[in-house]
Amino acid sequence: MKKKELVDKLVSEIELGKVKTLGIYGHGASGKSTFAQELFQALDSEKVNLLETDPYITSERHLVVPKQAPNQKVTACLPVAHELASLERDIIALKAGMDILTIDEPWKPSEVLSGSKPFLIVEGMSVGFLPKELFDKTICFYTDAETELERRLARDTIMRNRDASFILASHQMRREQYLQYYRETESKADILVDQSADKFKVKMARIISYYIEEKIKF
Repeated sequence: MKKKELVDKLVSEIELGKVKTLGIYGHGASGKSTFAQELFQALDSEKVNLLETDPYITSERHLVVPKQAPNQKVTACLPVAHELASLERDIIALKAGMDILTIDEPWKPSEVLSGSKPFLIVEGMSVGFLPKELFDKTICFYTDAETELERRLARDTIMRNRDASFILASHQMRREQYLQYYRETESKADILVDQSADKFKVKMARIISYYIEEKIKF
């Protein structure tokens, strides 16, 4: 299935009311945000909210360390890095018809999401750690280490004003934490999308068992 085919399928399911709350997640630079934006643009913005979960990643990650790797910083691959209770509260509020005020971030100001809109797309790494019962359908994205690094270098140096040397130095740590802590969330998704080598391959995560062998190269 190609990307457009998946977008069209989801648009149909949402417009018919088969999917009212959709969760889209995956590790950093896996392509989830780009896909979520494409899907959102294909829908009627008067009927659909897009709740991005990056603001629910705590800025106090320096206060904790991974137990198995005390010398590493905590990345968003660990559930402790996410304000999951607050995020779940806001999702439940929107589904109950209540408005919420999104969290202000440097890259995006706060806005009101209207509870009167019948459909909700929740996008971001945090979705992988939330109870699946919150969603009618979930989609998980992943990609290989080389593609992730290329995307981080292209995105973070421009959009997040980060130094390329920092991205290169932290890449292996991020990938190791993804493999150890986050990859297991992929098996919980209804649909799995592999964007390795910038290709788009759709798998049914509950049918296909897989194991990714990879070597991190620089």
